[in-house]
Amino acid sequence: MNTTASGEMKRTGNGLFKSIFTKFRRRFKNEISAYSIIGIPLIWWVIFFVIAFIWAFLASFTDMRGGYGWEYATTYTFNNYINIFKAGSQQANSFWNAMKVTVIWTLVMTVLNNVMGLLCAFLIKSLKKGGKVFLALLFWPSLVSAVVSADITKTLFANDTSGIFNQIIVACGGNVVAWLENPNTALFAMMFVSFFFGFCQKLLIYYSSIISIPENYLEAASLETNSKSKVFFKITLPLMKNAIVLNTLLSIIEGFKILGPMQLIPSEGTESVMLLIYKTLFEAPSKVGQGCAYAFVLFLFIFIISLVQKKIAGKEETSIE
Repeated sequence: MNTTASGEMKRTGNGLFKSIFTKFRRRFKNEISAYSIIGIPLIWWVIFFVIAFIWAFLASFTDMRGGYGWEYATTYTFNNYINIFKAGSQQANSFWNAMKVTVIWTLVMTVLNNVMGLLCAFLIKSLKKGGKVFLALLFWPSLVSAVVSADITKTLFANDTSGIFNQIIVACGGNVVAWLENPNTALFAMMFVSFFFGFCQKLLIYYSSIISIPENYLEAASLETNSKSKVFFKITLPLMKNAIVLNTLLSIIEGFKILGPMQLIPSEGTESVMLLIYKTLFEAPSKVGQGCAYAFVLFLFIFIISLVQKKIAGKEETSIE
């Protein structure tokens, strides 16, 4: 009798559990499906970003060198950060020289890429036919890899007469220019090809923003004034504020983490912060602690700039009065 009652209670409990589980699954069907899909990338993000972020932060307070395990760290110290801000130290000289190169690159490329992207977007929008074709053709260069971009740069700016620009200069009666060996010209020579490959994505975002502006706004503005520049600055630009903020922020982040051109075309005076971090971490003798400190100072710069830009941008614009 006791065995029968126990079995009955067990079956009742199992049935109740299945009933609760079934109701839960039906009620949260969409949530379960969503979490099961995003679970894998979420786990990937936790392992390779969150855990790596915490590990690197802790390592930045050690003298870890020659390897990437805690057995290579003998003491915890603030010296890695102190040396970055200590005048005259090798770490300070290296970091701030690299930061200078990075800031110049970021400012120039941010302005040029966004101005060119915005201009091309308006020109394509003004076309009655063939706009989509030109949009596709201008976006295509963004698919070119950094390696190909570096090879094109070497072809254009080779330091001897094999370079296309030097051939033009010599043909015009000038002298050969050592574009990539001269610190005064090397950085801007690298910018040339990167500029023509860099504004393409900005163009697409600006174009999407332009075509989303209601035509009745522009028609109403044209009835008030015949000045196209006034319509542009008073109506069009305010409605494109979100796109401008997004593109500017993306340009700044891309600029501060620039690595490819400097790594593939090593030249004097063109070392970026990311290249300095890479060399410090991975080239022998590796200084892991110092490299992690460089990385977190750079992270702090980008974070502060992002907050300042967001504060300046204010609220998102979805309409105008």
